[in-house]
Amino acid sequence: MRYNILHLLALCCGLALAIHATASFGHAASGDDMLLTVPSTAPPAARGIVFTTEGASFSPVLVVTGTPTIRWIWSDGTTSTSATPTKNFGSAGKRRQTLMVTPWSAVQRINIGYDAGDGGTYDIEFVPDQQVSKVEGLHHVRPWLRQWCSSYNQIPSLDFSNFEQLDTIECYLSTSLQQVNLRNTPNLQRACFEDCSLQALDLSGSPLLEDLRGALNNYPTVTFGSVGANTWHICIRDNPQMTVRNLFANMAQFPVISELFIWNTNQSGTLRVPASAPGSSVSIIADDNQYTSLDLSGALQHGVFQAWVSLNNNPLTAVNITGCQQITDLRLNGNQLSSASLDTLLATLDSLGRSDLNSNGELFADIRGAANPGAAGYASAQVLGTKGWTIHANSWSVEPQPPNNGQQDITFTTTGDTTNMRCDFRDDTTTATWRWSDGTTTPATSGAATQKTGLGAGAHTHVLRISNGAALRRFGAASGGEGHLVSMTGFANTPSLKILYAYMETALNSLGRTNTTVVSEYHLMDTALSAASIDQVYADAVATNIWNGSIWSSNSGTAASAANRATLQARGWTLSE
Repeated sequence: MRYNILHLLALCCGLALAIHATASFGHAASGDDMLLTVPSTAPPAARGIVFTTEGASFSPVLVVTGTPTIRWIWSDGTTSTSATPTKNFGSAGKRRQTLMVTPWSAVQRINIGYDAGDGGTYDIEFVPDQQVSKVEGLHHVRPWLRQWCSSYNQIPSLDFSNFEQLDTIECYLSTSLQQVNLRNTPNLQRACFEDCSLQALDLSGSPLLEDLRGALNNYPTVTFGSVGANTWHICIRDNPQMTVRNLFANMAQFPVISELFIWNTNQSGTLRVPASAPGSSVSIIADDNQYTSLDLSGALQHGVFQAWVSLNNNPLTAVNITGCQQITDLRLNGNQLSSASLDTLLATLDSLGRSDLNSNGELFADIRGAANPGAAGYASAQVLGTKGWTIHANSWSVEPQPPNNGQQDITFTTTGDTTNMRCDFRDDTTTATWRWSDGTTTPATSGAATQKTGLGAGAHTHVLRISNGAALRRFGAASGGEGHLVSMTGFANTPSLKILYAYMETALNSLGRTNTTVVSEYHLMDTALSAASIDQVYADAVATNIWNGSIWSSNSGTAASAANRATLQARGWTLSE
């Protein structure tokens, strides 16, 4: 009994000394003052952040503001004051490393593993896996930490509750991670838990969440609560163990979704997406589920952008794509749609007006399933083929067939004895002939360079005669840089023309109008085109209403083109000078 009384007195004296130390600063200990107020005999996690490491070395990275005092205390008793230290232990083994920072408020980022995996930013420094198996004392930086990176590490549990400034969590391929607490993380925007072992994921405390990476985990569902107003990316693919099977029955709380990757997640019933991100392309991939209905009416309404919709291997009996002008790729292979439903689907797809004249990529639809379209569906597919669509049904396919605009001549002038030209077509039925100034001809092969020699000095005017002007995709010099092209014109009836190529054709001083084409690549760097000519290029590009193109030019035109330049940049064009 005497020993117990003395022991209690000693504990009370220690407590009194600690209280006195705190009182001497006039307030209770906070994270900023922890180094000053916690007795040196306290456990390491009470004094700092403790990392249990398993490797032969440790090279963490801290990002701090100001000039804080940093002190790493290594497991062997040596220390470092660096924000980017490297400690070699000589051999692998379990060890505890302690970090103390005064003030803690200076710590903005802790990085013990990051390589931009799964869409991460390149603004964060790359750090290899530091083989950390446990972290203690993170509460010291709770009010201030903005980014946490521990990709590939072996940490089984992380508690970010009440980390009110935290905007990024990177735990890519952290296969040991089973638990994470995100309660009251009001500024969290990106959460990467790709290929972890999470048993649960509750995002309801992260109202600003934009980007979720959560494929390949062990949770039965994802709790979003009311989160979703800012969420553009959701990936929880390959989680077949999920038991909540109608998680996305109504995506109304995700009005700006542009990437929804939920294949192989044991989902069923209806997938309803009433809205999608304006001003961007959209991908919805929900293959290998049990959806019976897909309703996209109200979404994918921005026809200048593209949309990829894939629900392969779902027993779909109803699909609604009313108004979905963005769809450029529709994959419904393995569906249960009736013949009449397929007829309606193809008619709707045709009515949306999407053609390869307003698309920068392939147009594709795979509707193979339990039934084949009827005569009406086949007729719609034929029309879609003339718009550049490839359609796959059970017993037939339709390949792109351009409408026949009739014969078209492209006139071009070259200088010097030799010229190298190239033209590309969008089908295999179009024929064309190079008709040279000396009266000779050469068959034109799509995608192949054609060289003509023996022209002599001076300027020479030639013609490319095409059996169907609507099929022309590319025209110009074969490789550029030879300086032989002087002019190109005759594009009025080439509505499929996408590429004009005159890179480093230093003699080029005249270019025909392109306002009736869909040119999205103007290779005009180091030509002799005047500023006024470039103004016309900008005006023609605006008139075509094409998005996400490029104009490479050695000048930016005159002040008169400022408005057109601004319009093109707003449409996602790259304008080089």
